[in-house]
Amino acid sequence: MKKNISFEKKIEFPTMIGEICAISLEQDLKFLDESTIEGDLLLTGRYKLTEASRMEEDFHYKIPTEISLTEKLDISTSKIEISDFTYEIENENMICHIELLLEGLEKIEEKEEQEERECDGDLLEEVVEEKEEKMEEIPEKKNEETKDLFLNLEDDKDTYGTFVVYMVRQNESIHEIIEKYHTSMEEVEKYNNLKEISIGSKLIIPLLHD
Repeated sequence: MKKNISFEKKIEFPTMIGEICAISLEQDLKFLDESTIEGDLLLTGRYKLTEASRMEEDFHYKIPTEISLTEKLDISTSKIEISDFTYEIENENMICHIELLLEGLEKIEEKEEQEERECDGDLLEEVVEEKEEKMEEIPEKKNEETKDLFLNLEDDKDTYGTFVVYMVRQNESIHEIIEKYHTSMEEVEKYNNLKEISIGSKLIIPLLHD
């Protein structure tokens, strides 16, 4: 990548400037990071107070310079040069017109961000698949819980042919459930610990045959 940067700097001299006898501009600029340049421009030379004067005065100025780039460059491949320099005199002031040339490889971060997003997408898909697997396992667990409720009935000689697994609801008493299924407290107690029954508990209710 090549990029030209143009700007102006105003130098105030302590006296009138009649004539510039010699002038040079050098740069001492460095990359602070991938998009920031900072340092000094070194302006040196000789001048006369008036055109008719035989006396020449030396001048030396450091011009602090800071440049912020919109791009990000690879610092190891980048360099800075002064590509153009002109000036004009206004009484005791020198107006410097400076153009810098930047050369270097531009860092491309969009591809890196895209790859990261693709990786994130893969992770999200794995999480979704994992959740789906867990959801598939839930009915199996419920079936196992229901089977466990009937384990104590296998060895009972007086077991009934039909049973109902009932979930206790809010504001519902054991007596109401017993009346609903036309059974008795004694029969329900054979298959349940009624002392531990609460809202959401499952009751095994034997159905009486006619």
